[in-house]
Amino acid sequence: MSPELLKNNSQYKNVLSIMDSSEWLLFITTFIRRKNPITRTYWIYLLVGLIGGIYILFNYDLVSIESRFWIVGITGGLLISLLVSPVLHELIHALIFRFFGASSIKFKWNWNLFRFNVQANDFVLSKKKYFFTCIITFFLFSILPFVLAFYTDGILLFTLLSLSFFHALYAMKDLAVCSYLYKFPNCYIYSSEENKTIFYKSIP
Repeated sequence: MSPELLKNNSQYKNVLSIMDSSEWLLFITTFIRRKNPITRTYWIYLLVGLIGGIYILFNYDLVSIESRFWIVGITGGLLISLLVSPVLHELIHALIFRFFGASSIKFKWNWNLFRFNVQANDFVLSKKKYFFTCIITFFLFSILPFVLAFYTDGILLFTLLSLSFFHALYAMKDLAVCSYLYKFPNCYIYSSEENKTIFYKSIP
């Protein structure tokens, strides 16, 4: 659906607009705590990842090893999740947005949210397409490293587990949006040229 059709279609109503970092922060903290299958799966994933890492650390008595390579691995995964995966994460989002028809895309580092953002200007994305976009990046940078970690050992094991966990934290904004959209059966996200994100839902 084009932006013009969405904004002029009486079947759809503007239910929420988000403009700046403070509004996004409030949005994220509100909807990542909503109880639905998306947030339950997300928190279970984080819990399993954290418990799994601690179990490996103590079960194999790695704490007492003099080299403590696990420190290097966890630090490496954290650095990758801060410096590398956010850029790749948002670049993949941008490519998907381009594929779905976005003509203009801006990249910007947001210090308040401590994340690298991509903004498609004057662009409409459906709920299903947004879910698809989030699933791709979450799979590539969280689920896939978590699975691959159990086929490795040493520093690489903890690097992959660390990347998986910290990228999942980075993806909290995506999951909060998915949590918000979950309750609406038919809805769209509109990104304006003024960097405003507007949510539209269908009126029964």
